[in-house]
Amino acid sequence: MRFAAVLCALPLIGSVFAAPTPIKENTVAVATRNVDVLAIVTQLEADVKAAGSLSALSVEAEVTACLHVVVGAFNKCGEALGIELGLDVEADVAIAAIAKRQDVTQEVAQVLANVVVQVNTLVGSISSDVASISVVAALLGQVDSALTLVLKGVEAILAGVLTLVAGILVDLKCVLSPLLGGVLGLLDALVGIVGGLVGGLLG
Repeated sequence: MRFAAVLCALPLIGSVFAAPTPIKENTVAVATRNVDVLAIVTQLEADVKAAGSLSALSVEAEVTACLHVVVGAFNKCGEALGIELGLDVEADVAIAAIAKRQDVTQEVAQVLANVVVQVNTLVGSISSDVASISVVAALLGQVDSALTLVLKGVEAILAGVLTLVAGILVDLKCVLSPLLGGVLGLLDALVGIVGGLVGGLLG
């Protein structure tokens, strides 16, 4: 199956992240800090969950209120990790941070996968009519960008975590919303084949 082939390729991806990469012009370095990654992302999960739920019947006011909470949760997480979330989604994130514990990669990956699922459920519940409203569309763009940059930032601290996140999402048969284009692009770049992992996440 296509999933099996991709999952077999996942261990190879970790070796790519382990290799040093040159800093590009659009890479942003962040000040050195000692961070408890697991505690930070666990708080992020709780904060995103606190945003509540949405449905296809949710009106603009409900959607914007919920998305503002989600954006705030990502901003709080970014500040704790030392990530500037106002960057372009294509920017690389170079963090000179040290994780207090290096043995929490699997746990962090599970929490991040939970966050991706939570956000995906929220944005996927919004009706196309409401999602097309300019204010809502702008907030959706912020959510996608912030989630993408948080994922990149955690990967910069705990190399290999995104490979694990991707594997968990495949196991969950998570169908990512097109509204999370930045996240999809990041996972596509990880796997390197459009018809593989990302194809599986898209359904």
